[in-house]
Amino acid sequence: MSTPVYTVKPEDTIAYARNLMLSKDISRLVVVDSSMRPVGVITITDIVNVIAARSENTLDEILVRDTMSRNIIVIEENKSIKTAAYLMLKYKIGGLPVVDKSKILVGIITRTDLVRAFVERYKGLFKVEDISRKDVTVAKRTHSISYVIKLVNIDPAGKVVVVDEDMKPLGVISKRDIAFIEPIELSNRGRESFRKYKADAPAKARETVTRMYLVPVAEDIMTPNPIVARIGEDAAEASKRLIDYKIGCLPLVDEANILRGIITKLEILAAIALKTK
Repeated sequence: MSTPVYTVKPEDTIAYARNLMLSKDISRLVVVDSSMRPVGVITITDIVNVIAARSENTLDEILVRDTMSRNIIVIEENKSIKTAAYLMLKYKIGGLPVVDKSKILVGIITRTDLVRAFVERYKGLFKVEDISRKDVTVAKRTHSISYVIKLVNIDPAGKVVVVDEDMKPLGVISKRDIAFIEPIELSNRGRESFRKYKADAPAKARETVTRMYLVPVAEDIMTPNPIVARIGEDAAEASKRLIDYKIGCLPLVDEANILRGIITKLEILAAIALKTK
């Protein structure tokens, strides 16, 4: 369990919530009432959806209560990590507010907390290929941000691996990368600007129109040179990199650095909840 818990109120703005996530390097905030009882949760996913769907609004015009998830799942402080992993998988959530018997918020348990437990308690039980997901969501470096947003939203863990023509990983894009783009960057999505130039060949000296797209591409926002896992490694040892480097996934590569799978916190939760005694 993590403490302290960073919270917001329903009347706070999305801009405030986003900046709090950025400054504290977290992906979710518990929304509480005046008695510190949880009434909702707002996540990176919610902010990504706001940016994608409401780019004409600035984030200080949108309130938390208009965006937060209200049907929250909580866990009591005496429950096991296996129960926590099971609940996160069942309800497809990344964190559980922890409450006492009076339903007052006392902490939060996140996927990162469970990864730490996996690293500490499950050494030698799995190889990385035993728990990895083989169907990796990939993009090319020139794919548009609007296309990448669609990929991020359909990937189970919200992770996209940017690859070259040989399927070697070049970078990773997560919901966090998109959430912290200024909405104005996406407001002109799909529009083009034009520039005229003189041809180099004198015989063909004439004005020609060149299209220049305003929308950034995958290469502009990806985290380059991703940290990877290699086939044959101990899963707990490899997963420690998620904690050490504060990252959300490990592309799995073979001896030729070809992408063969991915390990995210979801795969680690599944190992805790479903593959262990």
